[in-house]
Amino acid sequence: MDLKQLQKVIEIFESSSLAELEIEEAGMRFRLAKQPKGSSAEAMAKSEVVSQSKEVQEAKPGKKPLKEKRPLISVRSPLVGTFYRAPSPEEKPYVEVGDEVVVGQGLCVIEAMKVMNEITSEAEGRIKEILVKNGHPVEYDQELFLIEGE
Repeated sequence: MDLKQLQKVIEIFESSSLAELEIEEAGMRFRLAKQPKGSSAEAMAKSEVVSQSKEVQEAKPGKKPLKEKRPLISVRSPLVGTFYRAPSPEEKPYVEVGDEVVVGQGLCVIEAMKVMNEITSEAEGRIKEILVKNGHPVEYDQELFLIEGE
């Protein structure tokens, strides 16, 4: 993103009702946030400078490199139904926290109108979190799993 594009985004952001905006493009991340009313701009600016300087110090050669953050991929429910971690009550769950998964691998089933719908992974990575308890109802587009991408 060039400077003119960034200035245009800032202008649009300032005139919008958004409180915060984050954009990531080509390995660069931009975060814009409006101050809550009554807060000090100077205090906010100082905290931003302190956090940036810590990041710069940590990234200097000779120091321990920053731990690379892997993206978290959200697996969402494609339908309303009942969430089950295993294909049947007697079998072990499809996945556990910490398991490596590949694209197309079964993660769970959602029962809807007496039909068992297998939900598969659309990403490769490691199961970071299982967000729904076995046997609980789920809504359309509800987060089911978080996968830490490769």
